[in-house]
Amino acid sequence: MGPMGKDVDIGEIIRGGVFLVSYGQYSLGWKIGVEYLKREVERGAFGIILNTTVPVRKLCERARSVGFDIIEAGRKGRLAVIDLFNEETEFDFVYPVETVDRTLIIPRIEKVMDEIRGMYDLKGRKVVGAVVTLDGLYELFGGKFLKNMMLQYLMRSERLLKEGYDHWTIFIVNRDTIPRELHSWILSVSDYVILTEGIMDRTSLIENTVLLKSLAPGFSRRMFQTTVPAERMN
Repeated sequence: MGPMGKDVDIGEIIRGGVFLVSYGQYSLGWKIGVEYLKREVERGAFGIILNTTVPVRKLCERARSVGFDIIEAGRKGRLAVIDLFNEETEFDFVYPVETVDRTLIIPRIEKVMDEIRGMYDLKGRKVVGAVVTLDGLYELFGGKFLKNMMLQYLMRSERLLKEGYDHWTIFIVNRDTIPRELHSWILSVSDYVILTEGIMDRTSLIENTVLLKSLAPGFSRRMFQTTVPAERMN
C-alpha cells in the first residue's frame, strides 16, 4: 500500500473492528493508517477523523503527503473531522470540541458523533473512524482518561452495531510517547495490529514493518524491511 509497500495488508477488517497502527519516533508508519482511511473513503465509506495532535491545516497537509485530500473528501460529503483543537475554520465538515473541562469531553464527542450520523445519514453505510492520534489524547488528558475513553468507545461500538451501523476504527499511536504498560493494554484490546520502527545507523535508515495481529482467516505474522542508504554530502 503506497509508500509503505503494497504487501502491508492486514486482511479484511470485521464490523466493529479495532485496527492499531503503532509507530516509533523515527518511523513514518502513521502513513499506513492514513492510507487505510484513504482507501476506504475512495471505496465509498464515510470517514470520521478525531483530530487530537495538530491544527486542522497541518492534519490536511500530512494527509496530502500520502495522496489523501481531506478537504476535497469533506466538501464532497465523504468525511468529517472532530477537532479537539477547537479551532474556527472555514470548513463545515470540521466540528470543533471544547476541551477545557475533561469531564465533558466524552459526552461532547458523543453529541457531535450523533450530529454527524444524522447529518450524513450514516445508517446502512460503512463508516471508518480514525483517531489521530492516541498519544495526542494521552498528552491532553492522561492514561486513565485514555483507557476510559477507549472502553466507552468499545461499549458504544457494540450498541451501534446492534442498531444497524456498520463501522470500524483505526487507532494511530506514537508508542515512544506513552508508557509501555499503556501501549501493552492498547495492543490487547486491538483486533488488528501493525507495528513500525525506524532504526538509524551510520550508513542507512532502516524501516521495519511488522504485521503482528489480525482476525483474518489464515493470517500469519510477517515482517517487511526497507532501507534508505545514507548519501554523502559534498
